Formats: sequence, structure tokens, C-alpha cells
Amino acid sequence: MTVKNIRGQQAIDSREVAEMVERNHKELLRDIRKYIEIMEKANERNFAPVDFFIESSYKDSKGETRPCYLITKKGCDMIANKLTGEKGVLFTAAYVTAFEEMQRAMQFQ
Repeated sequence: MTVKNIRGQQAIDSREVAEMVERNHKELLRDIRKYIEIMEKANERNFAPVDFFIESSYKDSKGETRPCYLITKKGCDMIANKLTGEKGVLFTAAYVTAFEEMQRAMQFQ
């Protein structure tokens, strides 16, 4: 799992998250869009969708631009809370470890 530093926030590519939780990336994108829609409707000032999910894109094997999200630790927490069983446990363990490793690496820079 690769944690990236995006404008001061650590985040993981949604394609990696989909692979880790053994889901189709398209389905994960659909769920993320639903989460964002719900947060925007709530109009809460305490949280903003961009604190969880950052819109991004990538080039596929044909060179076409495809959508993805960069998922922050908060976003990973949200996704993990929706998972159950072994997949949820393993995903949570993996992303928590990856974010901690990124934090340690940043401290030594």
C-alpha cells in the first residue's frame, strides 16, 4: 500500500483500496460518491468531503483518463467501518500500518 502526501494530507489511491478489500473499483467509486453526496446534503460544518476523499484521475492501459479518488485516513476509516468480517479487519490493519509508516518517515525528513 502506497501512502502519498497530497497537499499536506496523506492519502491512498482508491484502486489500491479496491484491490485490498477485493471489490471492483467501479463499485468502490460508486460508494464513495454516495458518501460524498450524503456529507454534502448534511451541510455539516464539522466535516468536508475533501477531508475524506480527494478527486483524482489516472491513465489506464489504453492511455485513457479514468476517475479515482485519493482516500485520506478519515476516508479509510469510513470505508473500514462499512466492511465486516475478515476483509474489514485486514484492510484496517493494512491502512493503519501504512499511515503510521508514512508518519514515521515524515518525522525523519
